Amino acid sequence: MQYYQCDQYPVEFVLSENINKHFDAHNHVGHYVISVVMQGTVTVCLDNNEKACRRGEAFIIPPYAVHSVHQGKDTRLLSMCIGTAFIEENDMETAESILQELSGDAASQRIFGKEQGDKLLVSVREVYRHRNAGRKEMDSGIKILTDKIISCPEQELSIETLAADIFISKYYLIRKFRNSVGMTPHQFCIQNRIRKSQKLLDGEKAIGRIAVEMGFYDQSHFDRAFRKIVGISPSEYIHSKKQIVQST
Repeated sequence: MQYYQCDQYPVEFVLSENINKHFDAHNHVGHYVISVVMQGTVTVCLDNNEKACRRGEAFIIPPYAVHSVHQGKDTRLLSMCIGTAFIEENDMETAESILQELSGDAASQRIFGKEQGDKLLVSVREVYRHRNAGRKEMDSGIKILTDKIISCPEQELSIETLAADIFISKYYLIRKFRNSVGMTPHQFCIQNRIRKSQKLLDGEKAIGRIAVEMGFYDQSHFDRAFRKIVGISPSEYIHSKKQIVQST
């Protein structure tokens, strides 16, 4: 897997190939993901609807949408991750112009071809056209808890503490949280610990130290959780990150 990041905007391109990996049910709370199948077939289960996407087909994963993805050994998948703030702060024309420029820079660096870049841009328009369609309003109490977990996922928050925060029983909380978010509070916490740790992994700080800071027992525990969610190890992730050289 290769991660191509941009300094100026919360946009990242991810190229994954030859990984033969099934990513269990999860969601992305802070960004939209637009993916194009470059080779082979990728099976996507989104909100309990399974679809086999073949070469040239694209799919969109909105924030908080629970999904799983299976990639075979012979597949190549290109994804563009766009921060929700970017979508909210820019109108469609502005966003399209910025992303078209980034896509052109990526194509010039042979990260992907113009055809795949054009498919990503078409899907960006779809994001804007349908971003509010079918969006479920999250229960206010659950929203309080998800915001708390996202802001400080490294904190050890027991079910009892979370339930007390919104004045319900821990059993009702687990059921209500799963219905709203698609996973248990513990699963959501681990997922967000990994997402936060991805931002900290730059090769300057020891992986073991980051593991402890993010609330894992040790580096081995961190490695297992990271590989399960990201698909590669923390050290592999560090080496896979590259910067998109912007033309302007």
